[in-house]
Amino acid sequence: FQRVLTDETTYMKFEMALGIKKNDVRPYQLQLARVLISIFTLVSVSTGLIYSAEHDVNPAIPDYFTALYFGLTTLTTVGF
Repeated sequence: FQRVLTDETTYMKFEMALGIKKNDVRPYQLQLARVLISIFTLVSVSTGLIYSAEHDVNPAIPDYFTALYFGLTTLTTVGF
């Protein structure tokens, strides 16, 4: 999906397919969407890696959402 937001002509075709008018989306909104998609992808991949690495050896991380909590807590504070 991020590839669609990279190329402007492809994005215009995507807009036309969805029925969005040309002036409805401003360039800063497109840039914000790119940043949010990148952050979401980074968090999702890192959570999957944390879960894969830790769930066998650490009984405190039994599922994906616990790994997500662990990852976000580690990234946003001084640690878990």
